[in-house]
Amino acid sequence: MTEEQVHGAGGAPSAPNSELTLSQIELIERIGWLISLRWVAFVGVVSTILIVREVFVCDLPWTKLLIAASTIPVYNAICLVLWRRVQRLHPERVGRSSTVLANVQISLDLVVLGALIHLSGGLENLFGFYFVFHMVIASILLSRRAAFGQATLAVGIFWLIAIGEYRGWLPHYVSPVGIGNPNLYKDPIQVFAACWVMTTSLYISVYFATSITARLREREQEVMTLSKQLQQTAENLRTAYEKLAETEKMKSRYLRKVAHELRSPLAAIESLLRVVAEGLHGEVPEGVLNTISRARARTHELLALVRDLLALAALKEAPADSAPRCTCDFKTILEHVISVIKPQAESRGIHIETHVSWDTPCVLGNPEQFEELLTNLLSNAVKYSYDGGKVEVRLARSGDFLRLEVADQGIGIDEAEQSRIFEEFYRSKDAREFTPEGTGLGLSIVKTIVDSHGGAILLESKKGAGTKFTVLLPAAETAEES
Repeated sequence: MTEEQVHGAGGAPSAPNSELTLSQIELIERIGWLISLRWVAFVGVVSTILIVREVFVCDLPWTKLLIAASTIPVYNAICLVLWRRVQRLHPERVGRSSTVLANVQISLDLVVLGALIHLSGGLENLFGFYFVFHMVIASILLSRRAAFGQATLAVGIFWLIAIGEYRGWLPHYVSPVGIGNPNLYKDPIQVFAACWVMTTSLYISVYFATSITARLREREQEVMTLSKQLQQTAENLRTAYEKLAETEKMKSRYLRKVAHELRSPLAAIESLLRVVAEGLHGEVPEGVLNTISRARARTHELLALVRDLLALAALKEAPADSAPRCTCDFKTILEHVISVIKPQAESRGIHIETHVSWDTPCVLGNPEQFEELLTNLLSNAVKYSYDGGKVEVRLARSGDFLRLEVADQGIGIDEAEQSRIFEEFYRSKDAREFTPEGTGLGLSIVKTIVDSHGGAILLESKKGAGTKFTVLLPAAETAEES
């Protein structure tokens, strides 16, 4: 419970109870509100008495009225002290103590109101229906049983005034602003009618007010229950996410270790095969040389797989912000990557066409990862293009982002397989048929790099009609502000 939740107009210190229910917190707040309202009521009552005494010529017991009104700040101050103490109680005692305090306050208010009504005209006094206001307050603060109990007390006080004045047990004072019938209290029919109207008004008011309050409290309880369930669900999801993240890190560490262990022997095998193929140990028959060449090609594929595994594991194992970052000129990185891939493209007659806008922004990130991103996208575009085709690369600004587009006119991706294209080790059926080479990790690496830099990647493709990847990366100035 926050400090504002338990502070009322009396400025009471904050309760150290963080285990209170919403209903208990609301009850404490309402009690503070009732105490504050009572100071205003006291000023209003005293002002009314003084104004009536000056304006009207009447014989009312002014001294008794002022004494009755003066009891309001006395017991209100006591209630304020008790209210502050209640807030410091253990949560198990706060609810009961607050309820008792609220009942006592309302009961005292009814007694004082009854005294003021009797001393200022009894049944003739139009302020008798102020009892209804207290019934509404009781219905809001208390349980239905307690609210009806307060209604019974109010009815008893009103009947006591009416019967007491009718029987002569209590003196009758003529109200200067009353109904204007000085003999009203002597007529048994009118006395009974007034008591009956007051009784039914109070009980009906409590019935309707408590019904509405009960419905609201049910809704409040449902909201609290739903809130707790959502909180528990969120906690479970957070725990599950942490376990999943830890499992992912363990998997990445395992892959990295395995890939690292495989890289050295594979490199050694490739080196030995190269020595034999180049005839450094003597002339090699043509048939054997073909076999060795196929073995070297397979070894190169394994080395490429190991390299991609190491790259992917390093990206997933390390935190997103652990890699060194700087402001990178994407145009320069693109030029370097194209210079590396261009010979491979030219060997198949594939033309790489670049379009770089003058307002292309720099990007804040890791230049090595950006180079890896471009290398995978461009090499895939060349790999899955038909001989003599064209690959288009576009760089431009798109709002607060750098927009990179890599489009080819190759085999494309079937729509049914596009949702899985960024999965690890996944290659579409057409890709496997078009070329056996490929690890299925390139696009996974691209997606991981884009995500770690707060970007997004989009795919547009149609089977047999080419593929276009669009990458959006936050511009350097936007990333620095974030």
